[in-house]
Parts: sequence; structure tokens; C-alpha cells
Amino acid sequence: MRYNVLRRTIKTKSKSVHRWYYSFIDPQTGIKKQKVIPDCRSRVEAYDFIKTLPDLYARKVYIKDIAKDMFIPGSEHVERLVQHGRKLSRETLQRHRSMLDTIVKQFGDIELKALTTVMVDDYLRSLVKQGGCWKNSFLETLTYVYKEAPFCGCEAIQKPTFMRFARNSKKADIFSTEELKRFFDSALWTNYRDYLTFLCMASFGLRLGEVRGIQARQFIFDKNALVIDGYCKKTGERTNYNKKGSDENKKWRVAVAPELTVQLLYNYITVNGIRDFEFVFARKGALRPVHGEYLEEVFENQLKKAGIEKNGRKIIPHSLRFTYVTRMRRELPAELVQKLVGHTSVEMTEYYTRAAIPEMVASLESAIPAANGLFE
Repeated sequence: MRYNVLRRTIKTKSKSVHRWYYSFIDPQTGIKKQKVIPDCRSRVEAYDFIKTLPDLYARKVYIKDIAKDMFIPGSEHVERLVQHGRKLSRETLQRHRSMLDTIVKQFGDIELKALTTVMVDDYLRSLVKQGGCWKNSFLETLTYVYKEAPFCGCEAIQKPTFMRFARNSKKADIFSTEELKRFFDSALWTNYRDYLTFLCMASFGLRLGEVRGIQARQFIFDKNALVIDGYCKKTGERTNYNKKGSDENKKWRVAVAPELTVQLLYNYITVNGIRDFEFVFARKGALRPVHGEYLEEVFENQLKKAGIEKNGRKIIPHSLRFTYVTRMRRELPAELVQKLVGHTSVEMTEYYTRAAIPEMVASLESAIPAANGLFE
């Protein structure tokens, strides 16, 4: 700490007064300074006081210093995460890096130990346009900053307890039986590819990115099954893992659909000569999947054509997946439906590899009768 204790005698007209001081060399200016120790009556009290003073030569580490190389591929930070079993996908690294930019912009010029729960909470609550999911992601990334601090010359700091935010996004609502029949009235559709895209999505319980990424090789037609082993991003890039997966934990799954849907898909693939690794629902004359924004627009137009009123409900493409889950649960146990739709949770997550696909298909054969009654 490099503080010195000294006692000085100050004489007045009537008496002499002893006062305790501490002195130090200012590390920034090199000037020796001396200050009085308040309410000090002994050497012991003087030394107890200077023990409470900050280390003059401790390096100040700011939040921007800690964040500088975090979540950058090939950095020591990422390598350390890998060695601890945290293999983050490129998308996850980019998401954390983007959130770090926000953290640095707001708090980068202060020391981590000076950051308080109130400061963070006040800031997040001030962002009225950001949802609870975004704010919780902010807190998740901030947690990594606390974990990284000791590796940046900063003493370990106990992370404050931050209050999580409720997700304010409303879940998608489901279709009624009558609405399903009207929506999938083939007479209302002018583009057969789009009709099959949404029928496939509803029949297998797919996410929009999963149906966009379907390739012909994924179908097991004699089992009414589909292997969901990839996901198509908004950019059109197809991954080799599902939305919640990664290169290490792909989270593939198998789903079954009504026999009529499977037959229509088989005929469509055969007639159009779609090869194994080609997208089933590709743009016309292209080897790229159909745009997600285009499908969302088609979905809204078909709702209007079918005369389906939302009436305050959240009816979106994802509603077809919710409808699939709800209707399959009428006939099947939750554990089997979880396999079909690939939901992830602490209790029910299961990971699959292509080597296990035959067993996966066999375990789901009992779901085919339920799938055949999906639109009834």
C-alpha cells in the first residue's frame, strides 16, 4: 500500500496537541502528500486506518478493458471457454459480442467494482422499447464480464444479484379445426409450392426456419417421417443443426405427419425432380430456400383469403407449430410429443445423432395414428 504513519506535535498557546498523519507518494504526480487521520488517538488506530485505504499502485481495470477481447474467435477468452466445456457457436459469439458493445457504450469507462445493481437496473428499465428477453440477454453477457475480470488483472469481484425481467412477448395462439380446414383449402392457394410449405410446417410441427431448410433427403416416406437436421437463417444460410443446437450438440429429431401430407410431398418432389441435397421449397429457378419474409407475407394473405379473424389473438406462422403440439398432446404423452417437436428443457431435453435415427423412427411409429387425425 506504501502509506507511512507519523505523529506530529502541534503547539498552541496553552498546550501541545499530538496528531496522527499518513503520508504517501502520489503515483501519478510523484509528489509526496500528507493527510491527517481523523479521530485517531494511537499508533494502533493509525495503522488500522491505513489498512482501509486503497492500494496506491493497484492497476485500474475498466469494463472496456475486460470486454476488449471477449467472444472473439481464437482469443484467449474463447479458448478458455472451450477448455471449460463451453463451445459457443459463431452466432452465439456474435450475439454476445454485439451485447458487449452495448455494455461498453454505457458502462465501459468505469471500473467493474464500481458497477452496482442499481446502475444496471436503472439503465435496463429505462429502455422501454426493449423486451424482457433482450434485457435478460444483456445480463447474461454481463455475467461473463464478471467471470473474465480475474484474467485481466482485476481482482475477483462478487457479481451482484440482478433481477431478471419478465418476457413480455405473447405466445402464439392456435388454429381451431374449422380454421385449419379453411386455411388449407387448396382452392384458395395460387402457388402450390407455398401451399405445401405451410402444410408441411403444420403437419410436422416445424419452425419456419426448419421448413425453409428442408432438403429431399430428409424424408423417410415409407415411415411418414422427416429427419429435422438443419435450420435456415434469415440470410438463407443452412446450418447442420437445429435452431437450439450447435455444431457440438446438433439436436436433430424425427417427426411424423399425416399420410396424405407425406404422399403430396412425395409426388411434388418426384414430379419436380428434386434431388437429395436440394431444397424442397426453393425459390423459382434457384438453389436457395424461399425467403422467410416472403412466407410471412403469404401467411397473412392466406388468413385474409380464408376469412380467419385474429380478434386480438397472435396468429403467426409459428401458430402452426403450436397447433401441432396441442393436437398431438390429445393422443400422446408429453415425452413423445417432446421428441417429435424437439422442445428443450432441463427435464426433457434429448440429443440425437444420425446413427440413432432408425431407433428414433421405430420409437415414433405409435404416433402415426395421432398424426393422421391432426386436421380432424
